[in-house]
Amino acid sequence: MPAKSDPRNDIADSEYFYRRSLSVRELVPAIGIAVATGLVAFYLTQTLMQRTPLEPDLVASRRRARAARAQGG
Repeated sequence: MPAKSDPRNDIADSEYFYRRSLSVRELVPAIGIAVATGLVAFYLTQTLMQRTPLEPDLVASRRRARAARAQGG
């Protein structure tokens, strides 16, 4: 198998992309999405922390049972 005569041909055909600085107008949608995502995460966390547990707390229920037995009830 013969070797390629110019191995640089593959590199010359590739496209290059350069980063440019964005204006405030172009950043507004990204900032809006970030703020909305943060608010949704805060709301979901707050809702999950405030909900009533489906199962009773076993430690608290055992304390109440012991206290009721100690009072004779």
